[in-house]
Amino acid sequence: MTRTWVVGVLLLAGCGSSGGGGAALPDIASFTASPALVIGDGGVVTLSWSITGADSASIAPGIGAVATPAGGSTSAQVSANTVFTLTATGAGGTSTKLASVGVCDPGPGNLAGTCNIASAGQCVDFSGLGSTDWGALQPYCVQLGGTWGSTLCPTASRVGTCQEPPLSMRSGITCSTTGVILERYYTPSYTTTSAQALCNGVPGTVFTPN
Repeated sequence: MTRTWVVGVLLLAGCGSSGGGGAALPDIASFTASPALVIGDGGVVTLSWSITGADSASIAPGIGAVATPAGGSTSAQVSANTVFTLTATGAGGTSTKLASVGVCDPGPGNLAGTCNIASAGQCVDFSGLGSTDWGALQPYCVQLGGTWGSTLCPTASRVGTCQEPPLSMRSGITCSTTGVILERYYTPSYTTTSAQALCNGVPGTVFTPN
């Protein structure tokens, strides 16, 4: 089964209010925050923008007016989840766009759990998790039709194990750089060959027949 672990780290939205005279609203082509996810107690992110048709632009919170409305970048310190708002003003009115930055907690790095998706022939053992990942994985496991618990995945009918690197795209781990992800595959949903093929779809994985 192909799993998509969704991490909401960048939010872009646009809206505007029109001025008079039939002039067009400023067009905010892009507004981004990089990195969109900061691990630890916070850090510095770079906000970048590209706008046409604006006489002025500002970013909130904490930045204020920018010197080059047409495009540029600036740095901001974040210590908690933050949504930055870019407001561009021109003859036609104002336009806004959002960029979201998440701050995640990797500590204490010793939490564990198991997501058993029996209907799909998969079970995943997690360890070395921080509190942010541990809390986020539990509802997502249920959303996938799985059961979250503390009992390790069963060995009966297992055809193989895929160890995924932490922070890989499908691991579901976004903060815990020391996290260990052991994805188990079972008959009749999988054979050793099909399980290994799925495992090899993610760079850095190691498959062990069982």
